[in-house]
Amino acid sequence: MAPINERIETVAVGPGAATHSRISWGAIFAGWLVATAVAGLLYLAGLALGFAAFDPNATTGAIKGIGVGTAIWLIATWAAGLFVGGMFASWFDGKSDQTAGAIHGVAVWGLSVTGAAVWMTLGMGQALHHRDPAPQGDHPAMSVGAATQNDALLVLQANVHQMTRNAGNEPRAVSSNDDAVVGSLLADRMDTARALLMADGVATAEIDQVLPRLRTEAIAANAQLKSDADRAAHYTSIALWVAFLSGLLALVGAAAGGWLGSGNVHRVYHLRRYADRPYPDA
Repeated sequence: MAPINERIETVAVGPGAATHSRISWGAIFAGWLVATAVAGLLYLAGLALGFAAFDPNATTGAIKGIGVGTAIWLIATWAAGLFVGGMFASWFDGKSDQTAGAIHGVAVWGLSVTGAAVWMTLGMGQALHHRDPAPQGDHPAMSVGAATQNDALLVLQANVHQMTRNAGNEPRAVSSNDDAVVGSLLADRMDTARALLMADGVATAEIDQVLPRLRTEAIAANAQLKSDADRAAHYTSIALWVAFLSGLLALVGAAAGGWLGSGNVHRVYHLRRYADRPYPDA
């Protein structure tokens, strides 16, 4: 029986030697670019589908459907884009280490989240910086009423302005006390509102006649303001939950893409054959 030759190689690992795969930031950046491109294409496809399905004859149902569809498409788009980005990051790294591949996918996700946060912060800063100032003569309460489309508040402001404008001998522009009068009525401080109207020159008899009606209008304006605030809080909560779910699913998708991509690195590189660099059969 022929002797069997055995060759045993011993590799000594020094104290400072690395025992794990290193992260390739070039692969991570390239995967992030791929994820951004894929997400951008999917966003464009979602916009095209949304505009194609929009029905101007049924605006209420269309707006609700667009909101739900946008939330679902946003979650799916970010998850799919980062899944592909994590997979390509593993392929660019070129190592058949699934743990390192998942880490590369998570790093692509972190870079994407950071980039999106910076972009949103810069966009909000530019919007606030270039916001047009309020026209002369407009008061904060008037701006609030116009912004929230609070009809009761607009009616209250118009009635107060009408009283102060007609006070005295000649009509005048918006009084500086108009906003204070509206605020006092909204806070149900009738004595303060009466004193401010008298300071503007409104007759006492007119104040006694009109003040109960203004109080009723203030109650209606307060009710609508609370309703608008509740609606804004509701939609803000939905938007935050959508952002959270999209980010969480994107994290899972990026890690899964990196893990799957590293497990198939051999299909991308090691099984390919080149004329000038043939791979051995075994």
